Parts: sequence; C-alpha cells; structure tokens
Amino acid sequence: MTQPDGGQSPYDPPQQPPEQGQPATPAPGPVPGQPAPYQQAPYGQQPYDQQQPVYAQGGQPAYGAPLPKNSLAVWSLVLGILSVLGCGLLTGIAAIITGTKSRQAQREGLADNGGMGLAGLVLGWIGTVLVTLGVIAYIAFAAFLVSTPEFQDSFENSYEQELGDSGATMDPELQELMDELENS
Repeated sequence: MTQPDGGQSPYDPPQQPPEQGQPATPAPGPVPGQPAPYQQAPYGQQPYDQQQPVYAQGGQPAYGAPLPKNSLAVWSLVLGILSVLGCGLLTGIAAIITGTKSRQAQREGLADNGGMGLAGLVLGWIGTVLVTLGVIAYIAFAAFLVSTPEFQDSFENSYEQELGDSGATMDPELQELMDELENS
C-alpha cells in the first residue's frame, strides 16, 4: 500500500528488488512538487507526534518555545547591578519594578528564573538605598560646610576682594541683608 504522497507505508513489507527484464519501480522519496514522505522513527521509539512531553519545573514542557517572561529577570539583574555600581536611583527603581514583575510571572508559571529576578530585586533595593544615603550624606556635608564660620569668612573675604578689584559697590539691599545676617 502506498501513501497519497507517493511514499511507502511503514507497515508494508519491504519491496523485493525487480527481477531482470522488469522495469524498476522508482525508489520512495521526495517527489518534486510534493511534500516529503513520512519518516519512520528509529527502532523502539514512538513517532514524534506520539511522544509524551517531559515536564520541567513549573509544569511547562521541557521542549518547545522558551518561556515568554524570562527577560524580565535578566533586565532586573542587569539594572540591579548598575544601580549598585552607582548608575543612579532610576536604575534601582527600574530593577525593583522588573524584579517584582519577574517574581510574579514565576509564581504564575510564565517564567522559570525567579532566582535571577530575586537577585535583581535585592540589588535594586541595595542600590536605591546606597544612592539615597549618598545624596543625604552629600547634602548634610554641604550644609555643615556652609554653616562653619571659616567658610562664611572666606566667602565674605572673597566677595569683598572681588568687589574691591572691580571698583564696584555693593547693592544697598544686599548690604542690608548682610548686616542682618551679621547681627543675628
């Protein structure tokens, strides 16, 4: 029995070679303009369409397309590393958001790299805290520096020297403010 596409059924016995004087039948194989015949699976294996899928962690088949939300965890990790390295508050916040979404996708079974998302989430929080503490320390140091008498004296001296060199006089309103600051 032959199949509609011209190939031989896998259940038919093998054909005998033609005897001398008889025309040879064409060997089964792809015919131009028609699809290739069904290929027999190796001995002891089921055909591909009858194989049972091997399930990975999370109930998803181990073969097939990759899970669609795995890129969230990668982005979270990259942004978290950048935030720890000091690239700013925005990369830390973005790492927190993408890490949270990655963990959610992993819980829903849409992704399989929740650990990478967790690492990005943690690094995002660490980077955000470090940048925030750095900004607070910088503002505190600048406020302390400005409040010292040495800084105020050096600022007044440099301002007076600048006005003295140019021959300009101080604005009367500015002079009143300076006097008020000195008296308080």
